[in-house]
Amino acid sequence: IMHSLINSFKSRVERNKTTLRFQLIVMIILGIILFGIILRILFLLPQWIGQHEFEVLSASSYTLDNTILVNADIKMNFSEQAVEALENGIPLTVAVEVKVLRTRPWWRDVTIKASQKNFEFRYHPLTNVHVVKNLASGERYTFNTRQRALDVLGTIRGAQLIETNQLDNNNSYYFQMRSFLDTSRLPAALRQIAALSPAWRLESQWFQWQLK
Repeated sequence: IMHSLINSFKSRVERNKTTLRFQLIVMIILGIILFGIILRILFLLPQWIGQHEFEVLSASSYTLDNTILVNADIKMNFSEQAVEALENGIPLTVAVEVKVLRTRPWWRDVTIKASQKNFEFRYHPLTNVHVVKNLASGERYTFNTRQRALDVLGTIRGAQLIETNQLDNNNSYYFQMRSFLDTSRLPAALRQIAALSPAWRLESQWFQWQLK
């Protein structure tokens, strides 16, 4: 009986060792897979952030006939997914948002005026032209290449910001500008995909400058 008990105990110990080895192997494999996923994310992250981004490179304002105008240069790069959608007939909407803010020493700065201009970007494969439409005015512009269209769209000259009579000389003001791909205007099915994909999160940081 004692011999049987010893053999039974040894058998259980061996089974436990086998189970532990199997669990260890599974954990190692899962660790390798997870490590590979992290490396993949780290590899793609600079591409998502660096190559496919919007960036306000510069912005400045000046006064003409009691109106404050702005000049700005914005870099706009579409991701491969956005380009693919564009080439398959899906229009993309690029937005430029500007804010005029008044500083307050002991409280949160207040927004005096906020405006947003939306531009619809379309590609026509039959004529191989890119069409940019100002959704507010209805004006259309055609370009032979996508990059040329983005370059022109990102070059802002003499855009009206605010009338000087809306500002108080006793206060201090500054401006903020950003540009982004408005995914809320995508078709419903693609909008859901875009909400989960970093490749569709194309937006600049806020660029800020003081009113002089």
